[in-house]
Order: sequence, then structure tokens, then C-alpha cells
Amino acid sequence: MQQGYVTKQALSLALKDLMKTTELDKIRVSHVTTAAKLSRNTFYYHFSDINELLAWTYDNEVVNGLGTFKGINTWQEGLMRVLDYTEANRAFCLNTFHSLSRDRLEQFLYQITFNMLDGIMADDEHLVDLEENLRKEIADFYGRAIVAQIIHWLVINLREEKVDLLARIERMTVGAIDRIASKCSRFN
Repeated sequence: MQQGYVTKQALSLALKDLMKTTELDKIRVSHVTTAAKLSRNTFYYHFSDINELLAWTYDNEVVNGLGTFKGINTWQEGLMRVLDYTEANRAFCLNTFHSLSRDRLEQFLYQITFNMLDGIMADDEHLVDLEENLRKEIADFYGRAIVAQIIHWLVINLREEKVDLLARIERMTVGAIDRIASKCSRFN
């Protein structure tokens, strides 16, 4: 394994561990480097600030592994992985949500949902002919709606079962996208 990756991973794990007890906005580079037993110079060699480390953590732990879950037959599994991650890292995600870096969590979730929705439409034989701008507009709108649902689920302490949340997202999203596509194709 590449040494740079190992160092980034150590910093990431230190940040996540600190976020179990300390608000993200109160964590400094020195806290992370002390917890990781690394120097400040090492931190700054890899990251410009805590927010960049936070973004790398989300990308590395979840986003990079979801590329194969964009299709019509796999998106539910990909979204379930996101829900599993959110549940397993609840304190980390909630801490991010309640910090000034809240947009990092929302952007992380949005990137995932947008790519999945866009992939679903590109993979569906009934939707493949949608104009690209309309497809992106639909993925943007419903991606943001799904993010709101996931964040609400996180904030209410994960009281709803993951499978129920996933089923509701599927009901609301897939049927609506089909209706929009059929309505728009009639006007073209």
C-alpha cells in the first residue's frame, strides 16, 4: 500500500475518532496530528486544512466505491451502502452536519444520489432518450430530495428502518421520474 495513502488514512481515522467527542469546528490541525502521532508538516503535505481532510474521508470511505452502483438494477444496493455507512458512522456524520462544514455532508450525499439517478436514467431503456439537460435537471431535483430524506433520517436518530427508508425513496423517485419523462416526451 502506498505510504501517502497510509498517512492520509491515519489522519482520517484520527479526525473521525476526535469527532466522537469534539465538535468539528473546535478540532484543529494540531489535535489531529497529535492523535495520529504525525507532524503538522506531514498534515500540510497531504491536506490544506481540516475541511479537505473531511472531504477526503467521505470520498475515500464511500464515494469512490460507489461507481458500480449507478445502474437501474444496482442503485438500491449502492444507496443501502450509503445508509449503512451513515448508520455505522452516525457520530461522525451528525458532527459534520452540525458544524460549519455541514455542506460537506450534503455535498457528499448529493454527489452520490445525483450520480445514481443519472446512471439509472442512462441505463433505463424508457429514459435513455431523454434530453441530457432534462436528465440532469431530474437528477439534481430528486438527488436533493433524497439528501433531505437521508439527513432527516440521521437527525431523528435513525428511527426508521433502512429498508423502509430505501423503499420510500424508490417509490417516490422512480415513479415520478417515469411520469416526468413521459410527460416531457409528449411535448417534444
